[in-house]
Amino acid sequence: MLEIQSAKLILSIVDKETGEIITREATLGDFKEVTKKATTTRTRKPKTDDEPTPMIHLLEGKYQFNTKAIELTGFEPEQKIDIKFEKKGRVTTPVLCEDEKSGNRLTKTYTVSCRGSKHDNLAEYGDTFEIIPYEGKDGYFKLKGNAPEKENDIIEIPEEISDPEENNDDLGLDSSGDGVEIDFNLDI
Repeated sequence: MLEIQSAKLILSIVDKETGEIITREATLGDFKEVTKKATTTRTRKPKTDDEPTPMIHLLEGKYQFNTKAIELTGFEPEQKIDIKFEKKGRVTTPVLCEDEKSGNRLTKTYTVSCRGSKHDNLAEYGDTFEIIPYEGKDGYFKLKGNAPEKENDIIEIPEEISDPEENNDDLGLDSSGDGVEIDFNLDI
C-alpha cells in the first residue's frame, strides 16, 4: 500500500495587463490513499407492476411512471418532463409533456421531482393518474386523476325574476318607490 506523505502544488498566474507572472506554492500533507469503488451504470425499468393502464403515481415530492406509461409516452431517462394545467372554460386538466425549459428530469427509476405548489396543485386531482394521449397533439398526454370531481361554485339564478314593485310590501317601500320614512327614537 502506498501512502503520500506530502505534496507540493505550484500555481502560476499571468496578469494579462502587465504580463507579470505570479507564482504561488502550497505544501499539502496528510494524504491517505483513496480507493474508488467501481460503479456500474444500468438502465432501470419502472417497478414491476400489474396495472393494465398507463398510470403515474403522485408520491411525496415526486411522481412515478408505471411500465405501461413509459411504453405509451416513450419518455427516456434524462428527458425533462413537466405537468401543465390547461383551462378550458370552467374545466382545468393536468397535461403531461416534455419541456426542456421548465420541466424536471426523468430519473433512471422513472420518477420526476414534483414539489411545492406544483405538487399541491396536482394533488387536488388525486394521487393516481391515468395517462390519456391528447388528441391532435403529439407528445402531450392528459392526466385523469382519481379524486372526485369538484362541484363548480355556480349560483343558480331563477328563470323568472319577479317584478320588484310586486314585492315592495315585504321591503317596507310604497309603490312609488320613494320609500318609507322611518323614525328612529333611541330613548336611553
